[in-house]
Amino acid sequence: MLRKLIFSFFLLIVLLAGGVWFTLRYMSISALEHPGRTETFLATQAKRRMIARAAQGELPAEPPSTADSASDGHMIYGASCAGCHGYDGRTPTPLGNSFYQQAPSLASADIQRYSNKELFVIIHGGVRMTGMPAFGVTQSPAQIWSLVHYVRSLPMTAPAHH
Repeated sequence: MLRKLIFSFFLLIVLLAGGVWFTLRYMSISALEHPGRTETFLATQAKRRMIARAAQGELPAEPPSTADSASDGHMIYGASCAGCHGYDGRTPTPLGNSFYQQAPSLASADIQRYSNKELFVIIHGGVRMTGMPAFGVTQSPAQIWSLVHYVRSLPMTAPAHH
């Protein structure tokens, strides 16, 4: 029994060392190269789970979504978010497209699938190792909720034509 345990432990160490060697040898840190499907899948799943967990924590109460709050959110969006996500929220700018992950269309199904609390968490705290900064240091909770309400209004509004 002890031999089996020692063998299992040794095998685990060898597999971990092999994984570290493979990662250091073949993976790139460059943002110019897009990661493969496996890395993208794992990172996306981890991000979604962490955002969902954070959204279950204590958050400032969400005020009612009104035309005024969405309008306020649109003004804040123009000053803080349009530089990456594009003025219409659907067409990321060259700067937004230069990130990995690229700044998404906020009207996309992937973004709209997030709950309001999850959107609040993303805007307030940002997302590490992406281009998404934390606005919790520059915007009040009420302003962040207005941004959430504006993002929710995007699928109902026509894209801006330039």
